[in-house]
Formats: sequence, structure tokens, C-alpha cells
Amino acid sequence: MRVSENTRFPHPVLGLDTGDFALGEFSVEIEVKENRSTGAVTLEHTVTLTEPGIIALVESNQASVGCIIKCVDTFFSDLRQMAWSTGRTDFSPGLLLNRVSLRPIVWLKTDLNEWDPGTIHHEFEPPVSLNNGDIIAVGEELIINVGQAKLAPIESIFDLVKSENIPEGMFEVDTTGHRIALLVNEEMFQTLAQLRLKTDGPEILMSSIYMPAIMEVLDALRNGDQSYESLRWYQPFIAKCDLKGVSIEPNMSIIKAAQILLERPVARLSKLVGE
Repeated sequence: MRVSENTRFPHPVLGLDTGDFALGEFSVEIEVKENRSTGAVTLEHTVTLTEPGIIALVESNQASVGCIIKCVDTFFSDLRQMAWSTGRTDFSPGLLLNRVSLRPIVWLKTDLNEWDPGTIHHEFEPPVSLNNGDIIAVGEELIINVGQAKLAPIESIFDLVKSENIPEGMFEVDTTGHRIALLVNEEMFQTLAQLRLKTDGPEILMSSIYMPAIMEVLDALRNGDQSYESLRWYQPFIAKCDLKGVSIEPNMSIIKAAQILLERPVARLSKLVGE
């Protein structure tokens, strides 16, 4: 089953900015609990549903709340019913790893004849008749990241590499290898190596080298190029984006995203000056 922001249904559905209902909202908040030693995952959830007619269906067991859960890396794809309105869902080790998408939905467990909660848009000419299995509410897709990739320091996916072809005072970013190469000439290589050893060196490097490098990476990824997915740096980078709430999209602000990923390095520079 595939549901996206562009999906449209022949019957009224709460959510996806359809305007099918005059009022009401539907969303699910997820908190991920991981057992690092076994790989087991627990999702603790809280459902927000404010449309009275749909609430009544859920509470009378005529409809269910759950999520369509997909994990590309493990080929896991399933619709999981979730307890109303809070609860937990357990997953065995190995079922979920790296990037996992969750699409909250409410679906009918029975046929529904002549249903009119009083909030359906008039274009559907309520009352309406719906079938067992019909989706009647869709929430915003959630992205979580499972596993240890997201915990790696983002600078660990970079390598400082000497190159005779780089002009003095410049550097270039090469994203084609399994680690992202920061190409510099011999003099700059020595300067950066010494800077790393200083107490405040890492903070300076974050703003001067890593932030523009990450902007370069984000710019490459926002164009939808899938050639990077097989490279080892890709999964930790995407995991860090998911952890920090950075969504890679064509119209994203790469400078804002880079600052979020590096936890506002310019602010840390100001602190160094104050010291």
C-alpha cells in the first residue's frame, strides 16, 4: 500500500490538506526505543485525532488506527494496528534498520452505510457509504532512523586529502568515494592538521571547512541523484539528517540545514571570542 501527499480518494478522507472535512486533525507522534545489544526496537506512540465522527468509529471498534511501516534496507513493509490512543509496538531484531518511514492512517473494519458525522464537505453529498478497509484519515509521514549510524560524529565521514591541483587558500569536495574527500594543497593540509591539535581548532574547522562541505553535499543530494546511495558515507549522513529533522528537498535552504546538522557552529565561534 502506498499513500503520499498526492494521493486522492473517491471518498472523504481527513488529512493530506484535502478539505474533505470541515474540522478535525489527525497525527501520530512516535518515540523510538532501541535495545543496542539485541537490535530490538519499540515504538511508543501518541495519537491525536479530533474529528468527532471518526473518534466514535475508532472507540466503537468500527475503525482502527495504525501506520504503514516501510524499511527499504530490510525489505520490511507492513500495516501495523496501534492501540488507541497511546501504546507501544515491538519489533524483533533485524526488522527495522536505518531509514524507516511511517504513514499514519485510520481505516474501516466494517462496511459503513449512510454515514454523516456532520463535518463532511458538501461536495460528497453526505451521507456517504464506505467499505470495509477504506482509509478515512491519513497523517503526515514520519521518518525515523534505527541503528547506530546516526550516532557517528558527522565529521567522521570526511577525509582530508592532499591534492596538487587545488589553488592556495582553496579546497574542493569530492563525494564520489566511500568517504567524502576534502581536497587541499600541501600547505593547507599542514595548516589544518595543526589546527586540529589546538583546543579551539575543531570549532574553527566546523565553520571554515565542514559547514561549506556539508552545504556542497546537501546541494548534491537535493537534486535527487541516487548514485550516492551505495557509498558508505551516505547512510550515516542521511541518518544524521533524520535525527536532526533535516528534510532533503529540492527547495531546501542548504545553509540553514548545514547549521542545524553542525549544531550552529557560528554561535560556538562567538563563544570562543568571548573566552
